[in-house]
Amino acid sequence: MATEPKVVVRQQAVTTQNESVPGQAGRIAIIGAFDSEVTALTAVNNSRSAHTIFGTMATEGNFKGTDAIDNLFVGASELLVVNITTWSDATPPVASTTITAEKLAAALAKLENEEFDMLFIADDLTDALQTTVTTWLDTEFAKKYCHGQVVQMSRANASAYTTSVATVNDNVYYINTQQLNINGTLQSLNRSTAYIAGIIAGMDVNKSLTAKVIPNVSAVSPEYLTASGELGATLLSLNIPFIACRNRNNNIYYCVNSQLPDGLDLYINRVRDYVINRIAVETFLGEINNDVTLEGIRNIVDSVIHECVDLLGLLDSIEYTVEEASSTCVNVIIEKMVFDGVITEIDIYYSIEVQ
Repeated sequence: MATEPKVVVRQQAVTTQNESVPGQAGRIAIIGAFDSEVTALTAVNNSRSAHTIFGTMATEGNFKGTDAIDNLFVGASELLVVNITTWSDATPPVASTTITAEKLAAALAKLENEEFDMLFIADDLTDALQTTVTTWLDTEFAKKYCHGQVVQMSRANASAYTTSVATVNDNVYYINTQQLNINGTLQSLNRSTAYIAGIIAGMDVNKSLTAKVIPNVSAVSPEYLTASGELGATLLSLNIPFIACRNRNNNIYYCVNSQLPDGLDLYINRVRDYVINRIAVETFLGEINNDVTLEGIRNIVDSVIHECVDLLGLLDSIEYTVEEASSTCVNVIIEKMVFDGVITEIDIYYSIEVQ
């Protein structure tokens, strides 16, 4: 029996789809103040679920974690949420939303030994607090929990930036110092940084941001100049990325250079972390230390090399050895990760001939 053709629209909560290769690094842990009394570590995989649990802000306010949700989900596949908001016993309750040293330490403790790819803290941290985060990231990295941080940073002058950049290291994926006009609205530093974090989360790990257009951005504040003595020149010398205008009429804004304070491009730091996280040698803890086990570990490493080098093309090559260090310890020595460089200069040569 024939039926009348029709279109049916039904609402459902849809998990944000990461455009990266499945399994690549789109999981973001966020520490911040949320308009919610939920303080348990909570994983959410779409913005609707996140807002249901952690509040919905019509305008930007003190709940900077809630403010960041939508922009993180432009590319994130999952958020792991740590809410630092505390509430008074008054009627109505008054929220305390400031990230203190005590609250930060407690939040980081909740994330210890958790698997995620990127850390976003929904506030511009002091140098002392950022040092705490960097130390924690180093400790987690040493345990094979490799996370990269996207940092928001606003300082008064070049000297202050020089001091503050010393509080981060090779765990950083981006340092944002600018407010972005996104889809016609100038957003706070917090929301702007969340947007960049979301974009990075949605990228393949072997993609650089250098010279790449940042979508939906029509203005930035402040705009930096790169002539000698200008703040932009200082930021470049410190390897702090920033966004500049390429075509004002057509609203084309791009990341000038995504080389980071450790001297390496964003993509190299992300691939390094991805490769190390993928080497699942922890499954061999508790096994007998013999030749069979060593060969099993080699097989694990070889499979990761095949995935990352041969199949995904994330880097050029990986050289390693596996050896018995003692009766209870095995060394997996990644001797060399070989990366291709990022093109930062193209020379065009021409000649003119007049007949």
